[in-house]
Amino acid sequence: MNYLFLDSLMTDNNILSSDVQENINNFQKWLNDAGAWLMEYIPNLVAALIILFGGYWLIKLVIHIMQKALKKSKADHTIVSFLTSVTKTALYICLGVCILAALRFNVSMLITALGAAAVTIGLAIKDSLANVASGTLIILNRKIKTGDFIETEGIIGEIMRIDIMYTTLRTYDHKEVLIPNSRLTSNNVINHFKLEDRRLEVPVPISYEQDIAKARKVIMDYIGTVEKVLHDMPNKIIVDRYGESSVDMLLYVWCRSDDYWPVMYEIKDGIKESLDKAGIAIPFNQLDVHINSTLPEIRKEEKR
Repeated sequence: MNYLFLDSLMTDNNILSSDVQENINNFQKWLNDAGAWLMEYIPNLVAALIILFGGYWLIKLVIHIMQKALKKSKADHTIVSFLTSVTKTALYICLGVCILAALRFNVSMLITALGAAAVTIGLAIKDSLANVASGTLIILNRKIKTGDFIETEGIIGEIMRIDIMYTTLRTYDHKEVLIPNSRLTSNNVINHFKLEDRRLEVPVPISYEQDIAKARKVIMDYIGTVEKVLHDMPNKIIVDRYGESSVDMLLYVWCRSDDYWPVMYEIKDGIKESLDKAGIAIPFNQLDVHINSTLPEIRKEEKR
């Protein structure tokens, strides 16, 4: 019995020893494989770390330069914040793809998925993206800016602010108008006071009975006394058309853009007073009725 027990015990020990040895061998194989993998991927890991830190520094540098340029161009704070956020996100995505590529991950599927997502999102918000892009161009080009007095699509007003998607105008009667930025870049825009000088066009009607030469002299003599008029510019008055009840003359006067409205109001008042003093009448619409005196005689003949 003792011999049988010892044989059984030795057999069990041999089985345990073989299992332990197998586990040790598996562990050693795993260590060898891990070491081989590590030795193989150490250059890739080093490259990924270099890309990570170098890319992070480069992104910070690009963002700093961009913010400095936008602030130098006096771009709106909202535009600066938005462009910074979008650019930073896009650069970090590119950095992540580069790191995965350095680690030998298959990034082709990831790039395809990102491209498909970008196309889908772009189609869904294309109008908004167009407004954002247009707003960015408006800010960077500085063709129009806050404080300018513009006209577009029949809307006239002063630019109060330029946001990411809309430009806000204030009209003469203090109405607020929101215009999508894409409309400003795709349509004609008149900037009334962009240039230093501006020409006034003032219509002056006189009656047919008045002397045109005298009226012209009276008006031009008065214009010569207005201080804010640019007298070295070609100021003149011409006959524009012959109306139903008046000879419509047109006065061209130059002034500084900043003085446009004050000069306009002053000239209109002054021309009226000057013509009144000279006895030159400004006509009003009238209807002349002519009665045919022979009509009763014709009716008498018809009764006979």
